[in-house]
Amino acid sequence: MSKTSSRKLGNIFTWNVAALLLFGLLCLLSASMIIAKTQFHDPYYYVKQQLLKGVLLGALGFLIAVKIPWKVYKKITPFLFVAGLILTILVFTPLGLELNGARRWLQIGSFTFQPNEIFKITFIMYLSLWLAQKTPAQRNSMGSVIAFIFFLGIAAAVMLPQPATSSFLILAASACIVYFLSGIKIRYILITILILALVLGGGFFLLKKLAPNDYRVQRLSNFISFNQEDGNKNLEDNYQLNQSLIAIGSGGITGVGFGNAVSKYNNYLPEPIGDSIFAVIAQEFGFIGSVLIIILYLSLFLTGIRIGAQCPDEFGRLLCYGIVSLFFIQMFIHIGALTKIFPFTGQPLPLISYGGTNLAITLTSFGIVVNISRWS
Repeated sequence: MSKTSSRKLGNIFTWNVAALLLFGLLCLLSASMIIAKTQFHDPYYYVKQQLLKGVLLGALGFLIAVKIPWKVYKKITPFLFVAGLILTILVFTPLGLELNGARRWLQIGSFTFQPNEIFKITFIMYLSLWLAQKTPAQRNSMGSVIAFIFFLGIAAAVMLPQPATSSFLILAASACIVYFLSGIKIRYILITILILALVLGGGFFLLKKLAPNDYRVQRLSNFISFNQEDGNKNLEDNYQLNQSLIAIGSGGITGVGFGNAVSKYNNYLPEPIGDSIFAVIAQEFGFIGSVLIIILYLSLFLTGIRIGAQCPDEFGRLLCYGIVSLFFIQMFIHIGALTKIFPFTGQPLPLISYGGTNLAITLTSFGIVVNISRWS
């Protein structure tokens, strides 16, 4: 295609992001009004925070990411990766903030953020650059497979102890997509999958033996036993999943209407503004609304893939694939966990769930995709 058509794809991508962002703010407003009024005596508290810490910073990051000359990205990517790695390691220092048994936040003064969100993007950037600098013969070798596993090992070493298991698995899946789309032959793909399966399976088996009460073991065990006969225990162990299924089912075809979901009360559905926001959306907008929002995400993903496919630069192509895959997988995991496809993970819904760091980094990353479309 011509440069003009590639730029048009970038414009379509931008409008798609804007549509999801606007819809997300409306959904957050509905899901958070009761909680915000109860906690802060301001029904718009969470929306204001989202606008200030997520939308404003994200829009600024988006514009900067679009304007940076493409050759600059290649120069700064190694430094960004190191910076993201250091920030993630800092959660284990006194700067780290522990909430609900997890150390995933850094607190500097009154400013709190999740460095994992930064690390995931910089990891994909560095992996894309590393692969782009190799010849096809160098990529298709056991040395490349070992190096790729080593990179994932670095991510696992800084993310799993927090613990941020689901975030690591999403990053690993996105990294595998980038690695496979770089032109790896099928035998090396199979070897990589086999090694990862053995490492992850062995790690979980070891964790189950050494720490049977670990929340990750419990979540998987509860998910597997969800349909067993002990109904009372299932209701207790899978409370959030049960409530989300009730909320989604009660939405029917057209939903109960905007602002009318009862699931957003804390007594019914935990984390209605974050981990469970899709259940609130499904109850208010029904099956039709749920399908429409999934179509918007799918459109965003496919448009991003087309932008990457047209990019003549290998680094830009792989990076584009990695960014859109990262957020599409996160969306898929969020919805899948609330509809009993996957064990519950606690992942936010991109561009919609409450969370300033996630939204700001998401918008900045999408600015890189638009930059790639213009450079192409």
